[in-house]
Amino acid sequence: MAYEALYTRGRPKTLSQLIGQEHISNALTRAISSGRLSHAYLLVGTRGTGKTSTARLLSKAMNCDRVHEAQLSGRPLDKKEIPCNKCESCLAFDSSPDNVEFDAASNRSVEDVTRLLSTAYLAPLRARVKTFIIDEVHMLSFEAVNSILKLIEEPPPNVAFFLATTEINKVPMTIRSRCQVLNFRLIPQTIIAPYLSTLARRLGVGLQEEAAKKIARLAEGSMRDALTYLDQCYAMADKEITLDDVNETLGLISDENLDEIISAVKAKDRAAVGQAITRAFRSGLSSNIIAESLITRLRDIEFEMLDRNEKNFSELDNFIDALRKSVGEMYGSGIPDIILEMTLMKLAAPVQNFVAPIAAQNSLPSENLDEGQKIFYDTASSLIEDSRYFMDKAIVMSFAGDTLTVGFKSAIVADMLKKIQKKFEAKASEIAKRTIKVSIVIDKNLLPPVLNNMSEPARTNLVGAMEAFGASDAIKINN
Repeated sequence: MAYEALYTRGRPKTLSQLIGQEHISNALTRAISSGRLSHAYLLVGTRGTGKTSTARLLSKAMNCDRVHEAQLSGRPLDKKEIPCNKCESCLAFDSSPDNVEFDAASNRSVEDVTRLLSTAYLAPLRARVKTFIIDEVHMLSFEAVNSILKLIEEPPPNVAFFLATTEINKVPMTIRSRCQVLNFRLIPQTIIAPYLSTLARRLGVGLQEEAAKKIARLAEGSMRDALTYLDQCYAMADKEITLDDVNETLGLISDENLDEIISAVKAKDRAAVGQAITRAFRSGLSSNIIAESLITRLRDIEFEMLDRNEKNFSELDNFIDALRKSVGEMYGSGIPDIILEMTLMKLAAPVQNFVAPIAAQNSLPSENLDEGQKIFYDTASSLIEDSRYFMDKAIVMSFAGDTLTVGFKSAIVADMLKKIQKKFEAKASEIAKRTIKVSIVIDKNLLPPVLNNMSEPARTNLVGAMEAFGASDAIKINN
C-alpha cells in the first residue's frame, strides 16, 4: 500500500479536531445543532488553515444520520459528534456521487463549471443534500462565476455550495453577498508546535521542543505546511527528530551559525564576519535564504529582549533594515553573495560616508547654509556671464553672520571672483538687504563642487557611481 502523507492523515475527522479555528468550529456547531445551516458558504483564508477540510466536514455533517436524528429530537450536539463518522452516510461519503469536489484552478472555464453544475437540479441519489465543494473559486473566469451566481441566488432544493478561496478580493461582491463568509485565521506557532509533538508521538518518534518550534515558525500559520515539513523530517529521522535534523533535512542554516554572524557584526569584527559568512556559504545555502534566516533570527532576539524588558532595539533595527534592503537587491542580481557580504561588512565597520566631509566643513545649521547658497547663486547669476561654469566650480562652505565663505579647488576660478569681489559683495548685499562680505578659500583637497551643489538623492546616486567606477572626478561622471 502506498504511503499516505501526514497532511492527509492529519485531516480533522470532526469539528473538535479543527486546530486553531475554534471561532469557526464553535459557530458551526451551534448552527448544525439548531438546523440553521446555509445553502452557500465562502471559506476564506491562507493556504493550509483548514478551508477544504471544514467544507468536507460540513458536507458530511449535512448528511450524517446521527446529526439528523439529534436535530429532529432537539438534542444539542457536541463538536466531537459532528460528524459521527460511523453511520452509513458518513462511511460512504468519499465515494458518494452526491458529494462533488472541484478544483477551479485547473478547471476555470464556463464549460467546465456548466458541466459540473449540470447535475445540481437533479435530486440526490443517496444523500439528503447534494454538496459542491469548489476550491480556489477566485480562479474562475468571469463567465464561469456568472454561471454559479444564478444557482447560488436561487438554489435548487437539497443543494449546498462551499466555495474556498485564498484571495477574497478577487471574488465578486455578487458572490460574497449571497454566501455566509467563514474567515480562517493563521494558526499560531504556540498551537502548531504542541500538535506536532503529539502527532510525532503517535508516529512512534520523538520530536525535540526546539525542533517543533522551528517547524512551526517555518509553517507561517499553515498547519498543512507544518505537517509536510514534519513528514519530510520523519522520513529521514531515526528515533528522534532534533533541531539539527530539521535544519539538515529542510536545508536551513543553524541558529548557532546565525548567532555567530550576528555576534561578529555586533563586535565590529570584519574578519570574524568574513569567516562566519564563508562557513554559511559552504553549507550550500543561497544568499537569500541566509539573509532571510538572519532577519528571522534577529526578530526572535528582539522578542527575547522584550521578555527581559530591554528597550534598546536601535542596533537590531538597523541590522534588520539593512538586511531587508539587501534581500531586495539580491533578487535578479548576478552577485547576491557579494551583496550580502558587503552588507554585513558595512554593518560591522561602517565606511565613512563619502559626502560626510561636506557636512563637517559647514559648522552652521543647514538653514543658514541654504540661505548663503541662495545669496551666492542669485548674485553669480546676475553678475557673471558664464555663471553655470563658475557655480559648478564653487562651493559655499559656510555663512556665518554676514560673511559668506566660498571655496575653490582651482586658483584660476578663484581669481575670477577676486577680480569682481567688491562688485560681488555690493550685489550680494543688495539681494540680501544687508551687508555681505565674501571670504575666498582655495583648497585642492576640497570634494568635487558638483557634489555640494546637487540635491541629496542625486548626490547619493553620484557618490555610488564614483565608488563603483573608482572615479575621483565627479563632474565627468555627472556629465
